[in-house]
Amino acid sequence: MMNEQLPPIRIAAHDFHLLKLAALRAMEHRDPIGGFLASELARADVVEAADPLRCVRLDNWVTFRADDGLLLDSRIPVLPENFRSSHLHVSILSPLGAALIGLPVGSRMPYLGADGVSHVLTVESLDPPAGVISLQRHRIMRSVPHTDDNEPGPRGPTAA
Repeated sequence: MMNEQLPPIRIAAHDFHLLKLAALRAMEHRDPIGGFLASELARADVVEAADPLRCVRLDNWVTFRADDGLLLDSRIPVLPENFRSSHLHVSILSPLGAALIGLPVGSRMPYLGADGVSHVLTVESLDPPAGVISLQRHRIMRSVPHTDDNEPGPRGPTAA
């Protein structure tokens, strides 16, 4: 696993402070992932302006590939207290979550899984998965009032 060179990571200042607090709390409870996250934060380039930051961030989608496999996985890295579903979220206090945070697209990151097995992940995209975009558009379209010329009812101005 450690034959892979560690990629550079960039973290928005706001995220950095939240991540640092989470790492410190985890280390107080002797959680080894807290130490891994803290070591990643120590080597991070902390950036004030978040808008131009094109890397894995808290509460934003990331699509990645594990161990050079064919399957892609898309999730949202979150603080442990915001974790709701393993199909949607990845906690930053999991080996995968701590490895993902701060990586730009195309980066390969080695990490040890919870079971002690070596893995390498590759960041493929920072955009929401296609189905999520469709669902968001569907919700927006449902909330916008529309008229259908085939529906009965008054059209245009009416006389009293």
